Amino acid sequence: MISNESYIFLAVFAALALVVLIYLLSPKVSTLVEDITKRGAEFRKRMHELLERHAYPDDPKAVMMVAYVAYALHFHQAIWLLKDAGLYAAAFALVRPVYDAWLRALWINAVAKPDEVEKARHDKLQFPKIDKMLAEVRSAYFGHASADPEFAEAVDKFFYWMTSRDPKTGGRKTSLWEALHSYTHPGARSLGRLFTDPEVKQNYSEWDIAQGLNLPTLALILLMRGFFMAMDKQPEADEVETLALQYFAEFNGRLNKGQ
Repeated sequence: MISNESYIFLAVFAALALVVLIYLLSPKVSTLVEDITKRGAEFRKRMHELLERHAYPDDPKAVMMVAYVAYALHFHQAIWLLKDAGLYAAAFALVRPVYDAWLRALWINAVAKPDEVEKARHDKLQFPKIDKMLAEVRSAYFGHASADPEFAEAVDKFFYWMTSRDPKTGGRKTSLWEALHSYTHPGARSLGRLFTDPEVKQNYSEWDIAQGLNLPTLALILLMRGFFMAMDKQPEADEVETLALQYFAEFNGRLNKGQ
């Protein structure tokens, strides 16, 4: 015979088990960090697959381009590994090298003279300052933008975001490049994130981490499309563009709202 207390215990246990079962069977609501981590890793994996489809020319410029792509993929993966280990300061210190790889690859491809390519291959080239490289890359790749006012506005916004130099007034605020520099070369932005007053404890919100992961994926998108275009691999360039549009559609609004 079962006592009243046993019935109560069984009823409570059954109710708790039902709650657990419902939780286990229900789809998980993913966080922004989880989603952007997953999509970034998927994009990187696909870029490896597209890269390995082809052999590339053995001329100095092509070799440099392939090397920059390999470098960017390597650092992108390293950022993910450090993020998984909870080492956010170290992870985000590696974001700028991915942007450096993008900018140098496009500059080497479209702007550099043969002797500059050769110097770069042997670490003998003094690359131009970032503002100059960005201006030259803009001219080489987006010189036709003025023909389409809407596209021209988008280009203006992109390069303003990179340099924060207003193309009309020359005025300047803190740029993305300066912020990335602060994280790479332990500046105030990076050091400040190591404290949660009064403790020495990392201070990164979910939105901060999501943005820190979003930035290297954006750089990889820009690099891979430019690379495949330079290598005359239009199907691969088109696939990068399709994946990029999907990525933007999924995350632009969520990142702006911090969700």
